[in-house]
Amino acid sequence: MSALKHTLLFFITAALNIFITADIYCARTESASFTDVNAGIAQGLKSNFSSTFKNLSSIEIAAVSTNTSSSFMSRSGLFAIYPQPAPINGFEALTISSHSVSLAWTAVDADFHTKTGTVSRYLLKYSSIAAIDSDLDFANAALYSQNWIPLEVEANETKIVEGFNPATTYYFVIEGVNEHLICGERSNIAYALALVPLAPMNLQITASGNSVLLNWLSPAGYDNRIGFNDREHPTYPYEVMGYRVYRATDPVNGDWGFIAESSSSTLNWTDIADVDKEYFYYVKAFNMAGISIPSSIRGNIAKNLYFVSSDNTSMIEIPNESGALFAGDGLDQLDFYTVNISSRPQDIEGRILNSVEFAAYKGGLVKEEGFKLTNKAAITMYYKKFGGEIVPADISSDYKKISLYYFNNAKWLQLYGNVDEENQRIQLETAMLGKYQIRAVERLGAFVADFSGLSNRMLTPNGDGKNDTMVFVFDNPRQSVTKGKIFDIKGAFIAEMTEGEIENSLSWDAKASGNIVPGGVYIYQLESEGQVYNGTVVVIR
Repeated sequence: MSALKHTLLFFITAALNIFITADIYCARTESASFTDVNAGIAQGLKSNFSSTFKNLSSIEIAAVSTNTSSSFMSRSGLFAIYPQPAPINGFEALTISSHSVSLAWTAVDADFHTKTGTVSRYLLKYSSIAAIDSDLDFANAALYSQNWIPLEVEANETKIVEGFNPATTYYFVIEGVNEHLICGERSNIAYALALVPLAPMNLQITASGNSVLLNWLSPAGYDNRIGFNDREHPTYPYEVMGYRVYRATDPVNGDWGFIAESSSSTLNWTDIADVDKEYFYYVKAFNMAGISIPSSIRGNIAKNLYFVSSDNTSMIEIPNESGALFAGDGLDQLDFYTVNISSRPQDIEGRILNSVEFAAYKGGLVKEEGFKLTNKAAITMYYKKFGGEIVPADISSDYKKISLYYFNNAKWLQLYGNVDEENQRIQLETAMLGKYQIRAVERLGAFVADFSGLSNRMLTPNGDGKNDTMVFVFDNPRQSVTKGKIFDIKGAFIAEMTEGEIENSLSWDAKASGNIVPGGVYIYQLESEGQVYNGTVVVIR
C-alpha cells in the first residue's frame, strides 16, 4: 500500500475512534514517520458527514488536499486534510461581578502552519462540574452562544460573558474555528473561581449586665474586592447565606469558639456572658462557596477595635474613642473602613525578620493609599513567630537587637518601638498605616537621634499632602522628655516642634504662629537626656 494510503488510513482510523457530537472535529497530528514533520497536517470532517461515515472502510472516497488554493473547498469525499487554526494559549478568566466573567486571550491564525488568515469564529465551552481535560470533556461541555467577530491575529481579545451563578467555580476552554469549519486544539483551562464574601462591616458591641449585644452590617462584596450587585441586599445564598459569631478571652492568642449562627437577614446577636470577665467577639459571613475572614474584633468591656493578621503575627488595636472610621450609626458600608493585614514573606531575608502591610479599605472594597487614623493606634508585630518558625534563635537583650521600620513611600524610617520580651513582640503607637518591618539592628537602650530619623529634608508646604510636614523619629526607650525647636539660619527662634503621628517623633509643618514661613534653610534642634541634636531642612515655596 502506498505511503499516502497508509497516511489516510491512519487519519480515518483515528477519526473513527473519537467521540463526535458536533458538526466538526479536528486534532493536530504529527510524527517523525509523517512526510510533514513540521506538523503542517491536520485532520477534519466536512460539516455534512453522515452516520455511514462511521462504517467507512474504503479510502477511495476520501479527498486529499495539501494547499490552500481557491479550489481547496472542492472536495468529493467525506474526509479531507485541511489547515488547522493555531491553538490559543494564555487563556484567562476573571470573575468581575456576581454573574459575569471576563475572558481574555490573543487572536490566532486560521492556519497554524502557514501562519495566515484570521479565524472565522470561536468555540467557547464551559463546565461547572469538572475541568475540561479531554476532547470528550470538551464535547460534553456546555456551549456559550456568542456572535463575536474575531479580531486580527495577535490582537488582544477580551469578552465579558454573563449568566453564571455566583459562588460557583467554572472551567472554560476555547478553540478557534476557520473557514473550513476546522477547529484548533483546545486552549488551556481558564478558571473562574467561586468567591467567598468579605468580612461583615461596622461591628458594634453594647454590654448591659450579663447581656452583650452585637450588631453589624453585611459585607459589600466578595473577598477579591468585587462589590455585590446590591450591597444593601446581598443575594441569598450565593453572596451571603448567613453569619457566624465567635468568642474568645484574648484578641490574638485566644481559643476562638463558635457560639451562634444567624440568617442572612439577621445582623445582630445577644450573648450571655460573665459580667466581670472581658470577652472578645468577631463575626464571619458565609455563602455557598465558603466563609469569610473575621470582622474587626471587639471586647465587651473596653470595646476597642482589633484587626489581626490571619497568621496571628501582627495586630492593630484602635481605641474605642478613635473608632468612628470603623464603626458607627451609619447603615452604608461605604461610610466605614476595614483594615487588612497582609504578611509579605517575599521580604524576609537577612536582617528582616517580619514584614507586614496594614491597609485601609473603604467599605472593605477600595484601598485608600496614605490613610491616616484620627488618633494613634497600637501596632503589634511578633518577632519570634513567622510561618511557625522561631527567628531569631537567640535574643539575650531584645531592646538592643530589634527595631520597627516604616516605609513612607520614599525610604524606610527606623521607628524603634517598644519591645515586650515576655510576649516576644514589639509595639508602636502610630496613626500611619502602610508597610512595617521588624529588623535585627543594634540599639543603645538610651535616647538616640540622627539624620536617618528625618522623613524628608525638603518641605513644600503647598497643601498637596506631599512633603508638607517633616517628621523626626528618635529612639526613646526610657520615655524621657524630648523637646524640638526650629530656628532660622541666623539662629532666631521660629517654632516649637509638635508631637508627631508616630510614637517617639516630633514634627514641623513649616509654620510659625499659624503662618507658613518664607522659603529658605532652617535649623532643627532636638534635646533629651542632656543631649542635643542639630540639623537643617529647606522650605521651598
